[in-house]
Amino acid sequence: MNKSVALTSLAWGLFFVVIGVSWAWAASSNYTVDVIPTVAVSAGIILIGISLARASFGMSLSKFSLFIGIIALAFGGAALMGYSLPLWQAIIVLIGLFIIAEAVRSLTKKS
Repeated sequence: MNKSVALTSLAWGLFFVVIGVSWAWAASSNYTVDVIPTVAVSAGIILIGISLARASFGMSLSKFSLFIGIIALAFGGAALMGYSLPLWQAIIVLIGLFIIAEAVRSLTKKS
């Protein structure tokens, strides 16, 4: 199994563990947890973590999964703190930040 497949398998395994633990935690009478934001934050952390792991192994970075991870982390975190973020405005800001990051990377790239 190559590293890319192993990282993808790891991410999926973590995702299913998070869903199961979140449901079990929500079903417990001792704790109250909102499952959707908890899973969103966890999925965001998993996607960002996998992107960082790919970069550290010298593999190509998936900007789409990084983008989705940041969105999931932001919206899940905001929901857990009791806030709501405006979806479209946040997506537009993140698209702008990705464009800026690409431009800066291109300008600072050694030829």
